[in-house]
Amino acid sequence: MKPLVFLTTVNAKYIHTGLALYALRSYCRQELPQLPAEIRVEEFHINQEPGWVFGQIYKRQPKVAAFSVNIWNFQVTLELVDRLKKVAPETIIVLGGPEVSAGTRELLQKEAAVDYVVRGEGEETFCELLHFLLQAGGSPDGILGLAFREGTEIRINPPRPPLKEWPFPYNREELAAARNRLVYYESSRGCAFNCAYCLTGWEKNPVRYLPVERVKADLTRFIEAGNTIVKLVDRTFNLDRERAMELLEFMAKQGKNTLFHLELVGELMDREVVEFFQQAPAGRFHLEIGVQSTCRQAVRAVNRFYHPRRLAENLQGLRAGGKVQIHLDLLAGLPGENLETFAESFNWTYRLRPDELQLGFLKLLQGSPLREKAGEYGYLFSRTPPYEILGNKWLTYRDLHRLKIIEEVLGIFFNSRRFRYTLDFLLAKELCSPWEFYNGLAIFWERWGYSGKKMKTNLFFKLFREYLKLVPEFRPYLRVLQGFLTFDFYLAGAEGPEPHWLQPPPAALAGQFRELLAAPGEEYRRILPEPFSGFSRNELRRRTRIVQLAVDPVTMAEQEVFLLVHRPAQGKPFWRRWPGARRASLPGALRGISPGTSSGRTQGTLPGTPQTASPEAPQGAPPEVP
Repeated sequence: MKPLVFLTTVNAKYIHTGLALYALRSYCRQELPQLPAEIRVEEFHINQEPGWVFGQIYKRQPKVAAFSVNIWNFQVTLELVDRLKKVAPETIIVLGGPEVSAGTRELLQKEAAVDYVVRGEGEETFCELLHFLLQAGGSPDGILGLAFREGTEIRINPPRPPLKEWPFPYNREELAAARNRLVYYESSRGCAFNCAYCLTGWEKNPVRYLPVERVKADLTRFIEAGNTIVKLVDRTFNLDRERAMELLEFMAKQGKNTLFHLELVGELMDREVVEFFQQAPAGRFHLEIGVQSTCRQAVRAVNRFYHPRRLAENLQGLRAGGKVQIHLDLLAGLPGENLETFAESFNWTYRLRPDELQLGFLKLLQGSPLREKAGEYGYLFSRTPPYEILGNKWLTYRDLHRLKIIEEVLGIFFNSRRFRYTLDFLLAKELCSPWEFYNGLAIFWERWGYSGKKMKTNLFFKLFREYLKLVPEFRPYLRVLQGFLTFDFYLAGAEGPEPHWLQPPPAALAGQFRELLAAPGEEYRRILPEPFSGFSRNELRRRTRIVQLAVDPVTMAEQEVFLLVHRPAQGKPFWRRWPGARRASLPGALRGISPGTSSGRTQGTLPGTPQTASPEAPQGAPPEVP
């Protein structure tokens, strides 16, 4: 029986895949076809019990156990290898990945269970190590990129030059098994930028590209296998414009049902690129763009490329097309940015109306240039991965804790898209700034003890409605907001009984719908919009809801609109306009919408509450959390 080389990692989520494992195996099979060993890949995820994970590794009885190590799995990996060495001391343990490529000497001095560390890009180094361990014998002294223990001495060999080309990592069966997971792929390696907080800030490797025709062939494998999401982990996909356009056109034409997730520098896009995305097939591209900050002092301190006007123009163009999903990143804790300037960054970015806005927190990664300046900037940070900051000269931990709660409510209410049209209305009216709104919501959320608790969708809507009722600026619009909340609730597809607060359609409109369905023949199919016209009468009665709004949910113009929302037994709810509906009388409160104006309040304060760091709790008791 061949000895086993076991490649494994603990992923951050079940849906993720460990690209490094497959890349290593693919390269070793290519370069060492006669290797007298079986190379097996097996992945775990962070939510699985470590004892169970260890049992799965132990029962494989590997001769070589290699672990891919990142900030999210560093601690659990060390625990796993410590256990493995104790019960199977003959097992050769190898670590690789970004979290062990810096601080390698200290790691080997402290962790006796670790035999070898592969530093940097690992394919060639790991391949040569396997050849040494399983075939050649001799010494590992000449293996570039390798660190190891020789007696009591720690040996760190010189770094290895970067790989120019690498094989496709997955086989057909693995692609089929990962159809509904997030599959990673890299068509290039290296980064042209040197952001001081990033691991690539200390790399000197040039950007390397796989040939375009090779990339097309690789992407075709994903498409033909039916993989639903492919994330290209190229640091900047659009760095080489001509190459990027050729690949984008290929993905647009050949992509079928595959969504491609790309990381772009938004400022590098020109008009032609923006127009391409405006005309691309809907749902084909998910674009991730890092804003990080609009504070000039902060972006200069970390060597970040920065051109906000061009970025804003390009993002507005992408939004106008409505064909791509846009994910923007903000990073809290950069040197020189305090709470006030971060609020400005938040407002500027939110007003670009991305589909997702990720509020991240600076991590002082091992080997990053910014970590070397931690003392100069007064950084406090956790001593174990992920090395997240606890404060600096400009932000206290109290400030960061507030931002953590804002991150939580931003995820629940904005990034979930459950409250899309209600939030769009509030942004359009500009009754307060985005920062004021989410800061106030965060204060409410923490004050009443909701932070960190799991809830059902129905309860999120109930609590959000309570918050809106507490803010004085929103009170003149509560009837309009209730209409939008009703619309959003139906589209959220919440399970269980419908809450009592939902705004029912006017009786005349509901009666018109019932009369239409009761009429003999197929008249309702002619009057209702598609696809409603294709449903049976029974399906329409059971699963269609009628919504009447005083504001158009798309244009936000003050205009009476009639909408049909279908809530299928399976799949996502959807809506269409009902232009054939007869005008029903709206209550006066829904018609009389006064123009909204910005409050002009100091940046970062809660509407309707004292302007203090710890405002008094809002009046009135909100609902209990079960």
